[in-house]
Amino acid sequence: MDVQAIIAQVSAALADAPEKLQDLVSDPKGTIEELTGQELGEGDLSQIVDGVKSGIADGSLDLSGLDLGSLDLGKLAGGLGGLLGGLGGLGGIFGRK
Repeated sequence: MDVQAIIAQVSAALADAPEKLQDLVSDPKGTIEELTGQELGEGDLSQIVDGVKSGIADGSLDLSGLDLGSLDLGKLAGGLGGLLGGLGGLGGIFGRK
């Protein structure tokens, strides 16, 4: 399994449909499997989530088009601890251009 290719595929899907971020936070494995059509092992899942997280943190994954009104930010913020820990808040993530 080419983890980098899956990271690129998931990142592209999030760029095209940023509302999928909430699905990714609430069910990372299920969402990644849905987006890629591939079954994942736990080690693969961790690497993919880390790769997507890095793309969000460094700005290479542009989520500025995300309509925050369509997201349940309470649920999203609660789930971000493990997925996006250490990024210092949602404003920096979604405000990037």
